[in-house]
Amino acid sequence: MALLDIYQYLQQASEWYLPHVSVDITIIGFQEGTLKVLLLDSGEKWTLPGGYIGKEESMNDAAVRVLEDRTGLTGQYLKLFQVFGDKSRNFKEDIREMFRQQGFEWKEDLWINDRYISMAYYALVDLDQVHPTGGKMNQPHAWHDLNDLPPMWMDHAQIAQGALEQLKRDITIEQISFNLLPEEFTMPQLHRLHETILDKKLERSRFQKKMLALNLFERLPKLKEDVPHRKPYLYRIKDADDH
Repeated sequence: MALLDIYQYLQQASEWYLPHVSVDITIIGFQEGTLKVLLLDSGEKWTLPGGYIGKEESMNDAAVRVLEDRTGLTGQYLKLFQVFGDKSRNFKEDIREMFRQQGFEWKEDLWINDRYISMAYYALVDLDQVHPTGGKMNQPHAWHDLNDLPPMWMDHAQIAQGALEQLKRDITIEQISFNLLPEEFTMPQLHRLHETILDKKLERSRFQKKMLALNLFERLPKLKEDVPHRKPYLYRIKDADDH
């Protein structure tokens, strides 16, 4: 999108979207033993993928739309975990500086300068299946270590950290972590993933017994071949009718 088109979009978007409510999504992947988050390059700092809610659109539909637009995936695990709506939540100075760095014209009365509320979601994706896009503004994007974030605009670092803390809580009460793995995975992979999320060691045999006792996983009649030493069995999530 050309600079003129982007500015025209920003000027007119208040006709299409609710002006004071947005969704921001911490899109989490897992690669080489590290939790990753998809971020957008917005000048000297980075932002989470996000967007505004259409006037004829539900909040959850807006979040699904943003996630699909940014990843090219459908049907991903997506959860609203917090509302960021402090009475002083206004980022006019950040927006002014972002515009300057991006070469956009900034005006005092631009609708995005007002205080707004963010509905914060996190999504879990198989990173290798994601085909990121820069959205309407075609922003550069990259995966970053969720535990070592680069400088970020507004309160997006706080939102990303909040998503990680919520994920840590959630995996202790429901089995959702497999959404970060390929469709077929091993128990050692699932074990390593939980240790990474929780940032602590878990006794392997006890962990595996606990996971298998949930009756959620189907063991496949084949082994994972591309590993040294003993080859572990592959598993996948059972069909809902088989639980």
